[in-house]
Amino acid sequence: MHRMQRYELPTLVCHFLNHPPSSTMIFAPDQAVEESMFQLDPGVYMIYNRVLNHTGQRLAMTFNGKDEPITVAPLDISSPKQRWVIENYGYDRRRATTLQHVKPQTDQDLEAGWGKSIVVLPIGNYVWGITKDGSAYTIKDGDKQISWSIHSASQGSAVVPVEDATGEKQRWIFHKVDTPLPC
Repeated sequence: MHRMQRYELPTLVCHFLNHPPSSTMIFAPDQAVEESMFQLDPGVYMIYNRVLNHTGQRLAMTFNGKDEPITVAPLDISSPKQRWVIENYGYDRRRATTLQHVKPQTDQDLEAGWGKSIVVLPIGNYVWGITKDGSAYTIKDGDKQISWSIHSASQGSAVVPVEDATGEKQRWIFHKVDTPLPC
């Protein structure tokens, strides 16, 4: 059961909604407002790295099958292997993060886990903290120690776990499927 906190709407919004400011309120689950602004909404996304390849192409996470590492390949909006479902697992109060599953859209009985690389495994409650960091997101383990990264911005490069890194290769763009790509 979630405890609820009361939040007042700004006066401008209240007037727009045609309610007096004192009577309008919204309720949200008991978590920090600042934290929720930096969380990714659940949905279906194409996920590409902040670093472009040598020809200027975006490199998207690509599903290669069960027990296979996730690799990057040039972004292809028509490829079902580059579509990932982000599902909320739950809010971890101790870590102040909503933990989320990352699943290939083509086989949602699998999800991203890790070993030597980020690999797609049978569902086993592998969850990640996906948090906005400037103009992109980081994907980290629940303890916020391990980040998803690529060693090389080239086709076929595996997505790998790295410890305590904060460079551009650890930053990802989550693009909602069926929306126009930015230039």
